[in-house]
Amino acid sequence: MAEEKKDSKSKVIIIILLIVIILLIGGGVTAFVILSNNGNSDQPEITSPVITTADGQTKNPLALDYDNSAVALDENGLEKQLENLQKNAGNNISLEYRNEVVSEDGKVFKCYLANSELNTEDMFIAIFTDSDMTEQVYLSGLLRPGTSIQEFQSEIPFETGEYSVVAMFTSVSDDHETMTSQIAVELKLTVQ
Repeated sequence: MAEEKKDSKSKVIIIILLIVIILLIGGGVTAFVILSNNGNSDQPEITSPVITTADGQTKNPLALDYDNSAVALDENGLEKQLENLQKNAGNNISLEYRNEVVSEDGKVFKCYLANSELNTEDMFIAIFTDSDMTEQVYLSGLLRPGTSIQEFQSEIPFETGEYSVVAMFTSVSDDHETMTSQIAVELKLTVQ
């Protein structure tokens, strides 16, 4: 009887050790793959975009200045940002937005589009009518981490109805000439 308990305990310990070893090997393989892909020259280089404005002129959105209409998310945002620097390591963007954007006149839209206080870099937000980014609806100025836009004026008028648009969140390095990350999300525009 005592020998059966000893064998049972031994089997449980062996199974636990095997699981731990498998997890360690899996973690090591994952780390190797991630680290080896960081220097991969086959990855496309992020280049500066050119956006065509409503009047047909082209401009580089990275030449933007800070958005004067941006609102601070929290008066203690700088302290939180410093505390959370490690949470957003690498070229990741923490997204903070509401996907419903509403207007009464088809021109001025109430929204919530933010550069999360968890981010470490400035960003700008561009909204387009489709995923091909053929027609620009809005282009923000640069947003510091911890600021948001709560209203924007559309470059094109919208009739009453619902529309699906694409918001492109783009973070930039300190030189404001190099895009570091870019994420597109779908927004629902509603004109009442």
